[in-house]
Amino acid sequence: MKRYFAVFLFLSIVSIMGFSQIGTNLFGGFNYGLPTPDSSPSVLTDAASAIHTIDFGLLVDYEIAEGFAIGVGVGGAIPVTSGVKVGGLTETELKYFLDGLLGISYAYPLKPVVLRADVLGGVSWFDLTRIGEFGFVVKAKFSLGFTVNNFTIYVGAGYEMRQYNVKLSANETGKFTISSIPIELGVTIRF
Repeated sequence: MKRYFAVFLFLSIVSIMGFSQIGTNLFGGFNYGLPTPDSSPSVLTDAASAIHTIDFGLLVDYEIAEGFAIGVGVGGAIPVTSGVKVGGLTETELKYFLDGLLGISYAYPLKPVVLRADVLGGVSWFDLTRIGEFGFVVKAKFSLGFTVNNFTIYVGAGYEMRQYNVKLSANETGKFTISSIPIELGVTIRF
């Protein structure tokens, strides 16, 4: 019985995928950091007033209706601002962010121009050696693009917020937040 169910489920997924619009969304850009709020207790040491980053991401998405797509993927960011340290049980320098993303997008075609809105969010880590101290990332952006067949290139801007929990001692947890304005270039390919 389990085998029949597994075969039925597999064939259903293949059938749905065969009639769907699968695509990829690759993006990258510069995040202009907004002033970093003071956390209580202080978690970031040697911090600049704002943390700028270069970000990137890859989503594999599925078009559920004309113009609407949902997707999952990975992303990250590399701080351009150097010398920022994250305190806690072990102090480490802020070198990268790694994200697991879920995204929703809407593209309004004006042939060949496209107006696009994206909302992304997910879990994020600031250091994989401190895997238990993670946070989240949320991003909303609006873009203007140009489409040729199933290929779209776009440029956009929006707002991004990252918030992380940090274990300061056995009984004390702190957090820090990084807000920025992402200016990104992206490419979407529909199959």
